[in-house]
Amino acid sequence: MSIADSYDAIPYESTPLPETHPGHLACLARLYGVDSVAPTKCNVLELGCASGGNLIPMAVRLPDSNFLGIELSPDQAQEGAARIAELGLTNCEIRQADILELQDDGSRYDYIITHGVYSWAPPSVRTRIMELSSQLLTPQGVAYISYNALPGWRMRGMLRDMLLYQVRDIQVPVARLEAAQNYLEALLAGLGDSTEVHAFYLREEIERIRNSHPSYLYHEYLEAFNEPVLLTDFISEAAKHGLDYVCDIVLEMQFPGFLGDEAELFLSTIDDPIEKLQQTDFFLNRNFHQSLLCHRAMQPSRTPKMEQLRNFAWIADLRPPKKLDLRRSKPAPFTHQGGQKYEVFHPLTKAGIALLAEHFPAAVSFSELFSAAEKRVRSNGGDFFAEEEDEMLSEMFTLYAKGIIHARPVDMIETTASLAEWQMDAVARQGILRGDDHIPTMHHAGIHLDQFATQAIRYLDGSTDKEKLLQKLLDDFKPGGELDGLVDSSMPADELAAHLDHHLEQLLTMFRNNGVLG
Repeated sequence: MSIADSYDAIPYESTPLPETHPGHLACLARLYGVDSVAPTKCNVLELGCASGGNLIPMAVRLPDSNFLGIELSPDQAQEGAARIAELGLTNCEIRQADILELQDDGSRYDYIITHGVYSWAPPSVRTRIMELSSQLLTPQGVAYISYNALPGWRMRGMLRDMLLYQVRDIQVPVARLEAAQNYLEALLAGLGDSTEVHAFYLREEIERIRNSHPSYLYHEYLEAFNEPVLLTDFISEAAKHGLDYVCDIVLEMQFPGFLGDEAELFLSTIDDPIEKLQQTDFFLNRNFHQSLLCHRAMQPSRTPKMEQLRNFAWIADLRPPKKLDLRRSKPAPFTHQGGQKYEVFHPLTKAGIALLAEHFPAAVSFSELFSAAEKRVRSNGGDFFAEEEDEMLSEMFTLYAKGIIHARPVDMIETTASLAEWQMDAVARQGILRGDDHIPTMHHAGIHLDQFATQAIRYLDGSTDKEKLLQKLLDDFKPGGELDGLVDSSMPADELAAHLDHHLEQLLTMFRNNGVLG
């Protein structure tokens, strides 16, 4: 069976990938000395775009940029094209094509995205991805390529070998997937309480697969090709095509300090920055990379240019504690909407992150942020810290490297459609009506939703209000309704109404906080 046939039979879940957004890629490139093109007016190519779950939301929010997706699967390409037509987009196109047969038609791209293809394709396709990245990138262009990495992926390779053996005589993709799922459940039961090292890993990996879309299991573990590579081998292959390594998406892993003093001491003896990154991979047993490449002529820096942080606009959804001490450099717990807590130390940073939370989902330029934070710190008696801009930048970089706060270039303005009151973002609502269980946010993150939330979105077309919406949802809980069976049928009507009202209020607040509901 061909790769295209398997992706038609079991379509890959097509979701927004925030790490591939041109705004994010532009910041990382500039941080390492590559003068990337402004995301507001750029050309983007995605190789292996599935049905456009990543490409289409970007095209909607960046209307002056152009987006082209290439997809091998005819079914997924057709689905993506239908969504584009339905939205009336004129700056986005999805074409069904084989990467091997893709020709240079003279078009050039400022950002090329290849996610989930490189390791999962035969050698000829991997070579072609590098060729296309080199040929089609503009002089200041940036290519993003994700791939499974050695040595860490050998652990997953163990489970892949087991699953391939189990389905060796089954050819039909859906049947292969079902057999693999059944085997994983039997294997989990068979592992019992074993304390062997491999048993710990297998239990953890099976649980991760359980919580992922079924397409992940099939295309990660059951496809014909899955060839992980060493970081240094990937960089060497890129160099053959005139490309140079910029950085990895997970910035924190570029710096060995978090590995501990002994590891940092060992790594400090290595002068070659690429070799140091490879040895860091060995310490981490890293299994996945998301690497950025550029033309060799751009000569990217091997260390971040910290002054670039002043040219970014910042985004954070971290709620400060009720009492925020801005007079001392002591840890304060900031809470993400998912419940995770992160400590922030410097008074200027604490004031800045609190200000970002007040402005979320809007981005705030660093100059505005520092000015407002300085005033707030001074007004709270923290004059001693109020001018320590470099300390604020350093801590913000640490939070950025960890993926806790986010950035966009100051020359980028994301466009949000003018939403009427009680109207859902068009891309989000279209996806739900077409069967998705997730929506893209204003900043290109994906939010997975339960059945109650997806049903609510179906009604958010601008013609309702909260009272009408609540009544429609209450009707859906009645026998034979769309939500029948989700709650105990013996629950009194007034109790159910109060419960749903509370849940709905939280849901609507979350939608509005993420810029997808008017």
